[in-house]
Amino acid sequence: MWRFYKDVTSYALLILVITLFFGNGIIAIVFFGILGTPIGFLAYNYFQKDELYGYYNLGYTKPKLLAKCWLINFILSPLLILIVLLISKFLSIGAPTSY
Repeated sequence: MWRFYKDVTSYALLILVITLFFGNGIIAIVFFGILGTPIGFLAYNYFQKDELYGYYNLGYTKPKLLAKCWLINFILSPLLILIVLLISKFLSIGAPTSY
């Protein structure tokens, strides 16, 4: 199960990095938390479809695997947003806001 999570999340993190170029960090993390897992699952299904049979033989179905991955990423997203906000707050301390 954790290998599946790692593989799907690696594709989702790639989506996160791509969305960082088009928006700010918070938008990218929200996109990662909500849509990253389904998009990562589509990439996993395309590139590593044969590995799903091993999970099916272990008793994991596609919806069960996808739901667990999405739930973990959805829970991690607010923590990532908090980290981004704290880093941006610490970087802006002491910086002049207007000239």
